[in-house]
Amino acid sequence: MRRVFFIFCFACILLLFIVACSTQGPQGDWQLNQDIEQGIKAHLQVLCSEKMDGRAGGTQGEAETALYLANLLQEWGLKPAGEGGTYFQTFPLKEYAPRKVGERMTFVPVSSTQKGASANVLGILEGRKREVIVVSAHYDHLGVINGQLYPGANDNASGVSAVLEIIAGLAQKRKPEKTLLFAFWGSEEKGLIGSKYFCTHPTIPLEQIKCIINFDSIGNLTSKKLLLGWQDKENEMTKEIIEQLKEAGWQINWEKDPGHSSDHFSFSLKNIPGFTLLSPDWLEKNHTPLDTVKEIRTALLRELVLLFIDILK
Repeated sequence: MRRVFFIFCFACILLLFIVACSTQGPQGDWQLNQDIEQGIKAHLQVLCSEKMDGRAGGTQGEAETALYLANLLQEWGLKPAGEGGTYFQTFPLKEYAPRKVGERMTFVPVSSTQKGASANVLGILEGRKREVIVVSAHYDHLGVINGQLYPGANDNASGVSAVLEIIAGLAQKRKPEKTLLFAFWGSEEKGLIGSKYFCTHPTIPLEQIKCIINFDSIGNLTSKKLLLGWQDKENEMTKEIIEQLKEAGWQINWEKDPGHSSDHFSFSLKNIPGFTLLSPDWLEKNHTPLDTVKEIRTALLRELVLLFIDILK
């Protein structure tokens, strides 16, 4: 695991070199005038590829994914919001092991000793106001377990792809009203670790953050425009965003389930309102090797992305 830590550090150094030496990243195929649905499909293919190795927290595959995300943030002109003028906020990881619960694979801690590192990927799109809305998705998944790849297409390459296309859509417009912190959380599958770390070691003042919109497992939506929502705290800003979703024909079924949560919860512990949006069928093939790109319904993702570009502009 020490080798993984050094790989992640090397990846961070490599990105700094890329930023310093080039104004055109290697992901230049994604032009700002791209079709959103094609962009989503392209991101899904990269995120779920064998190169990313299932994106488990603290692995080389997660580090490769972090580089991919940060390079796109740089290409689209977002301001680094990590540590040391980078897009990365690195944090230590303890030792975890996979455990199967029913048909789903999960992680459980097995040691309190540090066994590696993970990272959040953070970029800011400055707005006309200093108030901050966090728009986020976790980018890690389960990796390779017993020789089997867990691609994590719905969980959560779908949410990451949607957030990337929201960024691409907003970056080519005038400044949005609110300042937007785009966050890709590391090691969510091991207990919301990345978002918890940010909330206890914020890279921007927490008092500037007015709410969080988090996307998790939204890839198998249906034509009914029905979403599942998890929410712990609300304010006028979250109510306004939810009302705009309803006006556009989307319905949200709010669920209180103590057995499941996502990264908005880390912010609620700091009294910052927000919510996570999911597909009502998010548990279908979840945490299994069958969560593949072919299961993702990109047309409805495109509609949701377009709506959030309009809401956040």
